[in-house]
Amino acid sequence: MDADSVPLSHGTLLEVLQAASSPSQQLVQSASTQLSKWETTDPRLWSLLQDAYLDQSLPTEVRWIAILTLKNGVDKYWRKSAKNSIPKEIKELIRNRLLSSIDEQSPQLAIQNAVIIGKISRQDYPLDWPDVFPRLTAIIRTCSNDINQENALKLTRVLQILLHVIKEQSSGKLPRTRANLQTITPEMFSVLGNVYVRCVDMWAPTSSPAPELLLISLLCLKVLRRLLVSGFEFPNRHESVGQFWQILQQHLASFLNLTSGTGEYVKGIRKHVIHLGKIFLEMSRLHQLPFFLLPGSIDLVKSYWGLVVAHGETLANTKPIGASGTRRSEKDEQDDGDEEFREKVALHGMLLFWGCVKAVYQPTPTYRYRHNQEKEERATAVELLKSELLNEQILISCMEVLVTKYFMLRKGDLEGWEEDPEAWSMAWEDASESWEFLIRPCAEKLFMDLVAHEKTKLAGPLKQVFDSCSTPQHQDILFKDAVYTAIGLAAAVLQQDVNLDFDAFMTNTLVPEVQISQPWYNILRRRVAILIGQWVTVKISVGSRPTVYKIYQHLLEKSDPQNDLVVRLTAARSLKYAINDWDFNIEGFLPFADDMFEKLLGLMDEVETTETKMAILNVIGKMINRLDEKVEPFAERVVEIIPPLWEATGEEHIFKQAILVVLTKVVNAMREKSVKFHHMVLPLIKFGVESGTGMQVYLLEEGLELWDVTIKNTPTPTPHALLELVPYIFPLAEMGSETLRKVLEITESYIILAPREMIVHYREPLFMVFASLIGDLKSEPNRVVTGAVERVLGAAGNDEEAVQKIVKSMLDSGFLPKLFQGVHGNWEARQTTGPKKKYSKVDGIILTSYFQVLSRIVLGSTRVFVGVVEYIGQRTGEGFEKTMGWLLDEWFHHFGNMGYAKTRKLNLLAFTKLLECNQKWILIRLHELMAVWTDVVTESDNAQESAEDLIYWNEEDAMSIPHLQRLTRLTNDDPVASVDTRQWIKHYLLQSQEANGGGEKFASEWLLNIDTDVLKSFMKLGLV
Repeated sequence: MDADSVPLSHGTLLEVLQAASSPSQQLVQSASTQLSKWETTDPRLWSLLQDAYLDQSLPTEVRWIAILTLKNGVDKYWRKSAKNSIPKEIKELIRNRLLSSIDEQSPQLAIQNAVIIGKISRQDYPLDWPDVFPRLTAIIRTCSNDINQENALKLTRVLQILLHVIKEQSSGKLPRTRANLQTITPEMFSVLGNVYVRCVDMWAPTSSPAPELLLISLLCLKVLRRLLVSGFEFPNRHESVGQFWQILQQHLASFLNLTSGTGEYVKGIRKHVIHLGKIFLEMSRLHQLPFFLLPGSIDLVKSYWGLVVAHGETLANTKPIGASGTRRSEKDEQDDGDEEFREKVALHGMLLFWGCVKAVYQPTPTYRYRHNQEKEERATAVELLKSELLNEQILISCMEVLVTKYFMLRKGDLEGWEEDPEAWSMAWEDASESWEFLIRPCAEKLFMDLVAHEKTKLAGPLKQVFDSCSTPQHQDILFKDAVYTAIGLAAAVLQQDVNLDFDAFMTNTLVPEVQISQPWYNILRRRVAILIGQWVTVKISVGSRPTVYKIYQHLLEKSDPQNDLVVRLTAARSLKYAINDWDFNIEGFLPFADDMFEKLLGLMDEVETTETKMAILNVIGKMINRLDEKVEPFAERVVEIIPPLWEATGEEHIFKQAILVVLTKVVNAMREKSVKFHHMVLPLIKFGVESGTGMQVYLLEEGLELWDVTIKNTPTPTPHALLELVPYIFPLAEMGSETLRKVLEITESYIILAPREMIVHYREPLFMVFASLIGDLKSEPNRVVTGAVERVLGAAGNDEEAVQKIVKSMLDSGFLPKLFQGVHGNWEARQTTGPKKKYSKVDGIILTSYFQVLSRIVLGSTRVFVGVVEYIGQRTGEGFEKTMGWLLDEWFHHFGNMGYAKTRKLNLLAFTKLLECNQKWILIRLHELMAVWTDVVTESDNAQESAEDLIYWNEEDAMSIPHLQRLTRLTNDDPVASVDTRQWIKHYLLQSQEANGGGEKFASEWLLNIDTDVLKSFMKLGLV
């Protein structure tokens, strides 16, 4: 039966829901289509879906489809402004029954219903559903009076509902939404706090409580967390919050004593401890200073730090290096769960301590007005933190714990090193971004912030620890690795405050250490590679750079057994910091470049994962970039690896992007010698930009960049294979995406490289593209379009036949008609005023670029220019005289808005050359012509330079990039640079005088009506 003709009823809906839950894909698709039809045609669907969900006699899978469809409908149609929104009466019916299923047995169905209630409350509370919180509170009170099995289920369900309701309300950003939540928070907080305490009192004394009680108390904590964070603006000012805060701290202490062992009970306790940690962390993050004014918060942070210290002691007592190797015992496996839990708690402790540092030194900015009480509270909290937590004794102790306990490699670290060195190395490299979730990166983050903000207290003690072990004779590898970690992280502070001489340390200690070939010294070699990478951007003298390169060269040597894969990968990644540094010197690096390339390329062959290959390729790319033209002796070897790498990547477009980036750097560095790589480069460009490959969406940006660099570094004559790529420009330009600018630049580069070929073979599709773009672009991309057109016209020079062909294509494509339309719109806008004034769609910068194109046509051939105006006049029906009139009127008027000297001179040359037409429409504008001549020539004279010097600044620099060489030649040959302005004006003015009967007759006929001051200023130029 056709979907449109199926009437909606309770029975038909059940049939469709049953079909939607069927294993048959055909039935599922048919049912989905029918439900989609009803969504937009019959609003009764939503209440009937709720009927199906509430009917517990139906199969669970049918009720599941019903509740999911209802949830999606609430998302799409509950808002009043939504298309096909749910009618008011249907909403009322649904709301009235939302809380009637709190005895739902299925947890999955109950969760979906809770999500729906949360979404509806976000929209309707308090205006359309004012009693949602009173009803929920009443149910909680009733069920919590006697927590039997039946009431426990209801209490669990209503707490799940309340959790989603509060979650939705607390996510609101509008002040009204937050105010609504803060209004109901005190009562809700009191009720839930009592339920939580009562449940804990019921299960805490027993060793095997009912699981429902643990779940209820945990749900209470989840809701209370959101109420504490979002329901109170200043939680420290509420007595009830302070009392409950103390209870939470007592519970944390007692819960921690119950977390040893296994079983569901212990897992439940651990969940409570973790969630208590989340409460403390969110409060310290979102109520930064009020958190520390709550009773016992300072002691709470100290207690947590005690857990950090205890966990650190546990880690320190586990010997990862020794006679037993790194094998894990069965007991180790059994203790994994306990260790993971202890680590999470320790992580919470570190984050809380970090929150103290941030609260004092980097408080969260606020833009609202702060009352005096808030300012006083802030001052009190900061003083309390500095005296109780951030004093010198605690800070030094904290630093010692971090360095000696958490910076040391663990047994699990060394196991991962041995089992999968490649994956371990990459994971370690990326771990710093996850510092809020991993304890080692968190320790490093806390250490860096402590040293940065308390450097006067910590720099000295850290330097003392460093001095005690910074000799090759100190052989505690793990301790030295930890200290070197700290020295690397604190590089900037140690260099400034204690003036650590890293050059001497590197020469006297690191160089001997990386040559020690004893067991486990690979750990130290890896750390040395990282340490130098951290210090090279801070302070390593230019004279010590060869030592840096020698160390990396040694660490990349595969034949040394201590240089395992982890060491070499770390050395490769750290090398990029030495290469990318501001003080990098090409000549100092060149003696090592050949061997470095060989080792990196060999390392790339050795690794397997795409991520690792990309990391090494990135280092190679940076070397190419910094060596620039000096990379030529090594380029061949780099390029040789591209084809097999490209084939091996398959569909991994990110790796293909990296390959194109490196190839771009090679081409750019090789300059015109990159032509020998065209056999490989051009097919890759085609693959990246061609629409049929399926890779265009991923590789287009990198492909265009490679294309552009290839053209600019190609010498003339142009290789035929490169010209074969030109047709791919046109569909890319029509896409009009964010890559349009680069496509237009490529087009202009082609015109500069091969002007004849572009004019003869591609001018028609080229101007079709330009015509589709002109007028619709912003100023900068429009300038690129008109600049390319200028290049085409400039390439034709004074060849009237060539100019004629180009201009015909400009007319046929619609380019010039659109240009004239834009100029006319601007002129027309100037003619209107008042309420009915018209406004031009073309801004001043774009209008200037239009006149530059017209100027190029005039310089090419005035006869062709006149023909264009005649064509436009016929096309618009205005005729030649009227069209030429408003065109010159707008042109001369806009000249005063042209700011660049080059542009002003180009337009002057065009205005002046129009005199050779010897027509009235130009001769009557001698007044405006003389004003332009006087303005430009005087401007040049006042600068005490010729007009050409004002415009072009020619450096005597042998540029090695072919594109710049071509551009320089074009610039020097351009009339704007090569023509003397005074001689140009004099030539065409004298020519016009002779054509009009000589100087006296010319003056009497055409100069008579010129303003005396304008004429007098022009005569001072001495051109006549």
